Amino acid sequence: GTRNIKIALRRLRKFARDTDVEALHGWFNGSVQRILRQHHAFDPEGIFIGDGSYLFVPDNPRYEGSSLMLFDEHNHVVSADEQKKLTPEQLRRCRWRRCYRVVMLLHTNRELDFFRCAGVRVLGGKQSELEPLYELVDGFVAAVGPGVMRLLILDRGFIDGERIGRCKTEHGIDVVIPLRRNMDAFQDMLGLQRLPDVRFEEYRRDRRASIPRLPKGAPERRVPERILRREAKRQATLAARKAEEPRPAPAAAKLRLRSEVAAVGEVRSWTSCPVPLTVTICRETYADEHQEQWMLADTRPPAGPDRSRRDYELREQIEERWKQGKVYTNLASFSSRAFSLVAQQVVFVLLTYTLLQLYLERTRRAELNRRTMPRIRDQLRPRNSVVILYYANYFARLSHLEHQELVLTLGEDARQKVLQKTRQLRLDVARALPNPRPP
Repeated sequence: GTRNIKIALRRLRKFARDTDVEALHGWFNGSVQRILRQHHAFDPEGIFIGDGSYLFVPDNPRYEGSSLMLFDEHNHVVSADEQKKLTPEQLRRCRWRRCYRVVMLLHTNRELDFFRCAGVRVLGGKQSELEPLYELVDGFVAAVGPGVMRLLILDRGFIDGERIGRCKTEHGIDVVIPLRRNMDAFQDMLGLQRLPDVRFEEYRRDRRASIPRLPKGAPERRVPERILRREAKRQATLAARKAEEPRPAPAAAKLRLRSEVAAVGEVRSWTSCPVPLTVTICRETYADEHQEQWMLADTRPPAGPDRSRRDYELREQIEERWKQGKVYTNLASFSSRAFSLVAQQVVFVLLTYTLLQLYLERTRRAELNRRTMPRIRDQLRPRNSVVILYYANYFARLSHLEHQELVLTLGEDARQKVLQKTRQLRLDVARALPNPRPP
């Protein structure tokens, strides 16, 4: 029996290794999304977040399609030009790491009740994520039809005026994306904000939607010892790195006193984007009185100066999903160096996570969707175990202690009968499932 199981597993592994990666992507980004729509898995608001991330593997060149790249201490890629600008101390904190790249579309709502993967592509580490992201958008619309995706929130790494305009004109999808400082639209806004018509309003972040909550009466769980040890080790590493860093800037330079926003509509300075934009100017004032500005471009017409910024804050959630996938699931723990198996692991882990989210919502446990996987398992684990006794069409529901008390208070003759019956049941259970394939 064991030999046959090993043979079957080897055949299954070979079958999985021979899977075409593009066909796998097409299946998940097409057929799976159509089935999810049939089960009403997409919210009418149609909020989607696009992002990419790196999956790190051991420094073994046999990982098919992987790339060896230089990363800084925050796991950001350091280009050749950036290396020349770094100080020796900063360069010493960088390290070479082998990696893959994953691009994902994440579906959620403003209340953060769920997080579902609506598209994924696994790439080599040096492949650009810009074109695959917009291909995911086109593929999603082709699979489920127009009108499902209504708002797409992106990071500045996906800036492409022509593709953003096509999302709006061909698919009816509005896009929120930050502007780079070297763009004409950004420089124009620096001048336009001085006009009297541009009025800044104080912005206060609403943190209620981003705080995961448990239902009332849910018991608190003790943090596992392994988690405490891992966190203590992480804090020690951070403290050691901080001790090696040069003296930080004064605290006043980092203490933000207030945030302000102002919106300007009908901006056409982005010549490659064929649709007019609403640019939201975000101004941060710090304790040492210096100010910093960043800007968001939105293909929707103006509707309050803070709308684009509140929507863009939802993008933080995809960062949390990446973290949970890498820490609490097997998203990046690859047991094979074949690219086809790497892609399959990523796809099926994200599919499992999506189905779990859908299950929790259908069972009215949507509040668990924002929890980590260990926390979800703790909440779904059975918390009560009972013993049921049947006799003459009657039954009694007893706890283990009640059952133990009942047995200990029986008379000698009754105890012997219970003991004999218990031994017989134990032997019957041991022989209930014999080997169906005896050697």
